[in-house]
Amino acid sequence: MTTIAITGVGGGLGRCLLARLDADPTVERVVGIDAVPPRDGSPKMEFFESDVRDERIGRFLDGCDAVVHLAFAPDSARRPDEMRSVNVDGTRNVAAAARAVAGGRLVFASTATVYGANPDNDFPLTERSPVRPSADYAYAVNALDAEEAAAEAGDAVVLRLANVFGSDTDNFVMRMFQSPRFLTIRGHAPPLQMVHQDDAAAALHLACGRALSAGIYNVAADGWMDLSEALALAGRRSVEMPEAVAYSLAERAWRLNLSGAPPAEIAYLMYPWVMDNAKMRAAGWTPARTNRETLVEAVEAHRPWVALGRGKVRKADLAKGAAATVGLLAAMGALRRSRRRP
Repeated sequence: MTTIAITGVGGGLGRCLLARLDADPTVERVVGIDAVPPRDGSPKMEFFESDVRDERIGRFLDGCDAVVHLAFAPDSARRPDEMRSVNVDGTRNVAAAARAVAGGRLVFASTATVYGANPDNDFPLTERSPVRPSADYAYAVNALDAEEAAAEAGDAVVLRLANVFGSDTDNFVMRMFQSPRFLTIRGHAPPLQMVHQDDAAAALHLACGRALSAGIYNVAADGWMDLSEALALAGRRSVEMPEAVAYSLAERAWRLNLSGAPPAEIAYLMYPWVMDNAKMRAAGWTPARTNRETLVEAVEAHRPWVALGRGKVRKADLAKGAAATVGLLAAMGALRRSRRRP
């Protein structure tokens, strides 16, 4: 392989893959594509600012040996048509361009959420397990439809990634570990599984060549962790809620735009959705980090931050803000008292 294209090169996983390709002497050139310029570059990279739905995107891919498609919009039921347009139509557009100019080798980063969170899921899930995402979980439904769109490239490798954890990643499980309390559902304690961002990038790198035949592969650390063990390792306390209360609060927060987590994610806190990575291992990929190592490293990297609603803030800034608020309230109280004096 000599020239590799990456859509969504500015994202956390895109930057990890770019670093690997930069260190690979067999890769001479990298074509980076994103809607906004990335913060990190590479001497090998030629960057093009473009939307993946641009029908002319193929002009950037001329001479590419493989296309890695990472551009994917996060869950947002507030703009479902726009989200689906980027995720499904954009994937179909990139697949058509890859088929025309890159010999059809398309590597698509999908997600384990396509299996759905169901009480009767296979344990663990294999590539032959049924895919049953909840109809109201747009992110997973989009990913499954995008997998079908990616297959139109002709030579498509679909990697179903477990929760990607690292210093530069963001997903709903990672945000749970950044929240003041980790939400658990009464009567449910599903095991957790993840994959380090570097291991995910290594899988993408491997798929760029011909070591992997076209098809679907599960990408995850070996095995899984008990939820109680994960919380203890991360030093996080949990808050337990009945299922009905959790759904009600999640729906209200989502409706009021106070949360970035759609209510459908509650099911993923109730039922197991861990994968078997044997097929990927047989193809030559080996995760360098365990679930434990990945979690500890990610929690430490994200320790300065706390997730609040739809965003996150530095704990230091939160403390300063709280101190300023207390000071302001104290000053206002003193002023009121002084006005009441004769």
